[in-house]
Amino acid sequence: MKIDRDPLERPDPEACKRLIDGDPALFRRLVEASGMAISIHDKTLFPLWGNRAWTELWGYSLEELLDLPQELAMPEETVELYWKSVLPAVSQGKRWQGEYVIRAKDNNLHTVKGWFDPIADASGEVTCIIAIKQDLSDLIRMREALGSAEKSLNFISDCTSDIFFRLNLHTGLYDYLSPSVERFSGYTVREYQECPMLVRKIVHPDWHGYLDEVMAELLVGKVREELEFQFIHKSGEIHWASQRQILLRDKNGDPLAVEGIATDITARKQAEERLRASEEKFRFLAENTADVIWTMDDDYRLVYATPSIKDISGFTLEELQGRPFRKMITRSSMAKFEEALARRRETEAGGDYTLINSLELEHIHKDGRIFWAETMIKRLLDDKGRPRGFQGVSRDVTLRLEAGAAIMASEARFRTLFEDSPISLWEEDLTKLKFYFDELKEQGVTDFRKFFYDNPEALAKCVTLVTVVDVNKATLSLLGATSKEDLFGNLDKVLTESSMAAFAEEMILLASGGREYCGEITNRTLNGDTIWVMVHFFVPDEYKDTLSRVIVSLLDVTPRRRAEEALMDSEERYRMLAENSQEGVIVMQNGMARYVNESMMRITGYSARELEGLDFVDMVHPGDQDEHAPQFARLDSGEMNESLGSFRILTRSGGTKWVNMSVKPIMWGGREAQMLILTNITRYKALESELLIAHAQMENRVRKRTAELSKANVRLKAEAEERGKAQERIQALTQQIIRVQEDERQRISRDLHDNVAQDLSSIMLKMETLFDGLPDADPELAERGEAVAGILRHTIASVREIAYGLRPPALDQLGLVQALTNLCHDSGNRYGFDVDFFSTGIENISLEFDVEINLYRMVQEAVRNICRHAGATKAVIRMVKSHPDILIRIEDNGSGFPMQESLAKADAEKRMGLRSMEERARLIGGSMEIQTLTGTGTRILFKVPIESARRHG
Repeated sequence: MKIDRDPLERPDPEACKRLIDGDPALFRRLVEASGMAISIHDKTLFPLWGNRAWTELWGYSLEELLDLPQELAMPEETVELYWKSVLPAVSQGKRWQGEYVIRAKDNNLHTVKGWFDPIADASGEVTCIIAIKQDLSDLIRMREALGSAEKSLNFISDCTSDIFFRLNLHTGLYDYLSPSVERFSGYTVREYQECPMLVRKIVHPDWHGYLDEVMAELLVGKVREELEFQFIHKSGEIHWASQRQILLRDKNGDPLAVEGIATDITARKQAEERLRASEEKFRFLAENTADVIWTMDDDYRLVYATPSIKDISGFTLEELQGRPFRKMITRSSMAKFEEALARRRETEAGGDYTLINSLELEHIHKDGRIFWAETMIKRLLDDKGRPRGFQGVSRDVTLRLEAGAAIMASEARFRTLFEDSPISLWEEDLTKLKFYFDELKEQGVTDFRKFFYDNPEALAKCVTLVTVVDVNKATLSLLGATSKEDLFGNLDKVLTESSMAAFAEEMILLASGGREYCGEITNRTLNGDTIWVMVHFFVPDEYKDTLSRVIVSLLDVTPRRRAEEALMDSEERYRMLAENSQEGVIVMQNGMARYVNESMMRITGYSARELEGLDFVDMVHPGDQDEHAPQFARLDSGEMNESLGSFRILTRSGGTKWVNMSVKPIMWGGREAQMLILTNITRYKALESELLIAHAQMENRVRKRTAELSKANVRLKAEAEERGKAQERIQALTQQIIRVQEDERQRISRDLHDNVAQDLSSIMLKMETLFDGLPDADPELAERGEAVAGILRHTIASVREIAYGLRPPALDQLGLVQALTNLCHDSGNRYGFDVDFFSTGIENISLEFDVEINLYRMVQEAVRNICRHAGATKAVIRMVKSHPDILIRIEDNGSGFPMQESLAKADAEKRMGLRSMEERARLIGGSMEIQTLTGTGTRILFKVPIESARRHG
C-alpha cells in the first residue's frame, strides 16, 4: 500500500554523537529497559551489576545476588561448566555462548541460553565480562508439548478411519495425506503420490462437475466448509464421502492450500435411505388404516381422532370433538364401560397407570344403526409421569363378531354331530408322535416295520405319545365307561393283543407317510367283555404335516364276527346268521356265488341270480379299482384272507355306496369256500366328511382372524408413532401461534402508547390551555373545558393501562422479576388485597425471551383469576431457582373452586384461562399443578426446567 507523504530525513551523525556524549546515563537506562537479562562480571565471573530482567530471572535482589555463593545459585554441573569452559574462554578474550541451568530463589531450575563477551582495556587485558541470558524454560516446554501433540496427531492419523489431508492449490498435489487413506479408498499414499490424477479418477463421474465447481471456488478464495460426494472404492464399490475443509492463504492473502478431513459416510447414507423407505411405508399405513386413533381428556371427552372416524361412525371429528364417550355408545354397553372405569380407578389409586382396557361396545352410527367397535384405552402421561387424558384405538369389529357367531354356530354344529353320532368317535393329537417319527428318520430308520418288530420298546413308547383329546357318548357306551375321565384313566384295560397288533400296523403306516387305515381288532370293555370293532382313522389334509388332529372311528362288528364264527362251525348256522345280519354276505366257491343274503341284495340292488353271474370286481367304483387291484387278484385266486378296507361300489341303479369288505375262509358243502362280508358305511363316510369340512372351515376362519389381528397390531404401532409425531408438530404450531400473538400484542401496545396516547395527550394539553389569555371567557365554557380535559386524562390512563397489559414495558426494560413485582403491586392496589411477591436466584439465570413472556403471562392470568373470582384478602407468590427447576408457587386464601366442574364449564363456554396457563407451561417444557377445594383457597405450582428455559448462545 502506497502512502502519500514527504520522505523522512536521515539523522545527522554529529547530532547522534552529541546526544550520546551529552547523556552518559543513556546506555544504562537502555540496558535497564531491556527485556533481556544483562549483567556485568569481573574477570573471575563474579557478578558486579545486573539489570531488572536479570534480577527477575534469578528471583533475588541485586544485593542478594552479589552476596550469594555460586553453589547456591547454580547446580553443580553449571558451576563445573563455568570453571572448565566459560572462564577459560573469556580469560583468553574469546566469546562464549551456550545453554545451561540456573537455580532461582524459589528453588526451581531454569534452562537459559547465555552469551559471555569479555571487555579488554587498551592493553588488551580483560577487565570485565558482559553476560546476556535468555530464559528457555517456556520454549523447552513448548517444544515438548509440540512433540507430544505431533505424536498424538500421528497416532490419530494412523488409527482413525477418517483421512487428514493438505492439498496444494498451485501444484494440485497433496502436501500431506494420512495413511488411513488406504482403508478409506483402497489406494495407498504412494499410489496417490505417483498418480496426481487419481483423485479425479476415483470420484464418481456424476460428481465431476460438482467438484470442478468447488475447485474453481477455492482458487478464487471461496470455500465450502463441508461437502458430500460419491467415489469409487478400489474394490469397485460406490461409497459416500463427507469432506470438511478450511482454506489456507499465503502472506498476500491469496489461496495457497486446503486442509481438511474426509469421512466415509456410506453406512449413514444407507441408513438414511432405509429410514426414508420405512417412513414412506409407515406413512402409507397410517394414511390408509381403517382403525381410529384418538385422544380424550380426563373426563373421556373426545379431543382428537384420525379421519377414519367418519368411515366407521359417520361423524366428522368436528361433530364429535368435546362429546363425552358415554354419548357415543348404547345403554346396553354402558354397564360394561362403567365397570372398566371402576377397575381403572382402583388400579390408578395405587399409582399404577399401566392398565390397558380392551372393550367391545355397541356404538351408535350417525344414521341411527348400531355397530360394534373394539376399543383399547391407555392412560396418557406427561413428561413427569402424571396422568393427563387417555389415548386409544377403535376398530369396527361388526363383521368379525358376525363371523365369530358363525364360527360358534359351526363349532356347535360340529360338537352336536360329534357328540350325538351313533358311531364311536375319537379326536386324537399325534404331534408328539410326529416328532418321534422325525427323530427316527434323522437317525437313519427307513424300514419301520422291521424297526418296530425288532424294538418293541419303541412301539410301547408310541402308545405314551398318543394324546386323546375327546371322545363322544357312543364311545363311552361302547366301552362301558361311566364318564370320559373314567375311560381316560383306564385306557390300558381297553387294549388287547389284537389291538396292539393293529396299533403296530397303524404306526408303520403313519411313520411311512400314510394317512388312512382301516382294520378289525378286538377291544375289551371296562366290564371285561371282549368286543370286535372295525377301526378307521383318517388324517385331514391340513394336518398331514403335524398330525395334530386325527379322527378315529370304531364300529362295533361283534355281531358279525360272532356270525362268522358260527358260520365256520355250520353252514346252516352261517345261513341263519347271514339272513339276520345287516351286513351283505356272499359265499364264493370256485369263482361262483353259492349263497347271497338279503342284505347283500339290498346294498347292491342286484338280485341273487344277477349277483351269481356278476364278477364282483365289476361292481367296484373305477376310481378305487387300481388301489385295490392286488387284493382283488388274490380274491380271484382264493388266497385272500383279510380285510380289503373301505372302497366304493356302483349299485344296480347307478348310485355309489361306501362299503367295507372282509374275506373269511369257511367250509361250504364240505369244501373250502370264501365268505365275502360287505358293511354299508356310506352314512358314516358322509358324517365323517361333514365333520372334516366343519373342522376345516373353523380352522380357516381362525387363521384368517389371527392374520387380521397381526396386521392390525402392526398398523396400530405405526399409527401410534405417527400420532406422536403429529403431537410434536401441533405443539410446535401452538408455540408459533403464541409467539405471533405476543408479537402482535407488542405492536398494538406500541401503537397505543406512541400514537393514540400521545395524540390524546396533545388534545388534553390544548384543552387545558384553551382559555389561557382569555380572562373574560365564559365560566361555564371553562368548566366544560375542564371536564373534557378530565375525561381525556382518564382516557389516556385507560389507553396506557391497555397498552401495558398487552405488553408490559417493564419486561423489556427491567427484566422478568421487576415486571412481576410491578404486576403484583399494581394488582393489589387496584383490587384492594395484599399481594406478597418474592423472588430469589432468578436474577442469575439468562432466560429465553419466549420463556420470560410465558412465565409473565402465566402469573398474570393467575393474579387476574384471584382478583376476579377468588374473593381473597391475601395472595403469596414465590419464584425461586430450585435445581433443576424454576418453581413458581401462587397461593391465595380465597373461596377456592371445584376444579373438574370449573374446567368442564370453561371448556363448554370456550374460556381458556386455566387451559391457556397449562398450555403455556407445557410449551416451555414445564408443568402446572392446581390444588383447590371449595372454601379452602387455591394453590398453583409451576415447574419449568432450568436447562430448557436458559438462553443458549
